[in-house]
Amino acid sequence: MIRKIVKAFAFCTPLVLTFTTVSFAQDSVVDAKKEHKTEHIVGVQMNELIRQVFNFNSSAGNAANNNPYLLIYTFKFKKSGIGIRTGVGYTYQDFTTEDGLSNKLTQINELHCRLGIEKSFQLSSKWSSGVGIDGIANLNKNYTSSILRSFDTVSTKTKSELNSFGGGAMAWLRYNISPRILIGTETSFYYATSEQKQKVEITQRDRNVFPFEVKTSITSDNSTSSVGVFSVPVTFYLIVKF
Repeated sequence: MIRKIVKAFAFCTPLVLTFTTVSFAQDSVVDAKKEHKTEHIVGVQMNELIRQVFNFNSSAGNAANNNPYLLIYTFKFKKSGIGIRTGVGYTYQDFTTEDGLSNKLTQINELHCRLGIEKSFQLSSKWSSGVGIDGIANLNKNYTSSILRSFDTVSTKTKSELNSFGGGAMAWLRYNISPRILIGTETSFYYATSEQKQKVEITQRDRNVFPFEVKTSITSDNSTSSVGVFSVPVTFYLIVKF
């Protein structure tokens, strides 16, 4: 009886091991295919970091960099090199100035977005490039409130909105530091149509009459414009692929 059990065990063990090995091999192939089918690409602007490390003067750096997209993201199909790309940049400023005679409050909100499609090309083991088309939207809202203290105190409130929409072509070039970490730059030409709305409210005390009166005047202005902007490739991104 014991001999029969030993023979059965000796016969079945190689079959089980073979089946397990084949199963693991198939799973590995499937996992490998899934792993290489798509990839995510995330990048962040590193110009400010470069200025801090190499002590570049701020005026030169700010004059050169006109790319408003702080963060970029791409979802790409690796085999075809086709991907969906997006970028976003946001700026908020709130500051007050006071000199005893006047008080001024300024608030600035700027939002820049883009969405498009791109095609990438592998130039070598280290270098890659891509071209694409983007749609863009830029939203800008400013608010300013100032008070001038005098015999006739004057208060001025200004609200302005500048919204632009458009699109254009772009191209990028990247260098692989490692399989998952890259450094890249890009260039683009975007054409956009803008609409600007401005409202100015001025309030003033009139002391020439008695009792004193408070007069308020409101003016509004709407205008449209179109502009094409070419961004030179001086913005650098630190990029991670996963």
